[in-house]
Amino acid sequence: MNAHPETFWQKVVKEIKSIAGVTLYFFLWLGVLMILKKLMLKDYQIEFSGISFAMISALIMAKVALLMELIKSGPWLKRQPAIVDVVIRTILYTIGVLFVQLLEKAFESRHEAGGFGNAIAQVFHHRDIYKVWAGTLVAGISLFFFNIYSVMKQYLPRHQFARILFNAPLEEVKANTNS
Repeated sequence: MNAHPETFWQKVVKEIKSIAGVTLYFFLWLGVLMILKKLMLKDYQIEFSGISFAMISALIMAKVALLMELIKSGPWLKRQPAIVDVVIRTILYTIGVLFVQLLEKAFESRHEAGGFGNAIAQVFHHRDIYKVWAGTLVAGISLFFFNIYSVMKQYLPRHQFARILFNAPLEEVKANTNS
């Protein structure tokens, strides 16, 4: 039994820190996507600013990714190498991102298409489909690296992953892994 249980506010602060860190991670990836869009559209003298979209999307992705981490692997997956878990989770999460983006585009164009069903069919023939593919690709890559981090967290002591990346000299990390 824990001698000092966490108070409500400690739990809130811990959750905010967790969400903030993961949101920042996804915001950096989506920020790169927004910068690429801005640079491509500049060639056509089209102004574009998707920073608010990137921020909201990053927050949503962070919360969903953190919730998905709570889903435990099945017995078959637990017997596999960690990369199998990473790849399967990445594929499933990326399919989810694609599904949500397709629904969003269909919802936006439902009135012009004459209903939601027609809008879903038309999404694949609309010029925005390339934005959907690009967004899904960037989200999928970011989810892959997030899932690697998530797996590494399970195998390393608390804060060890961050210490290896940001604090410990490479020679020290190599010496510790060889012993």
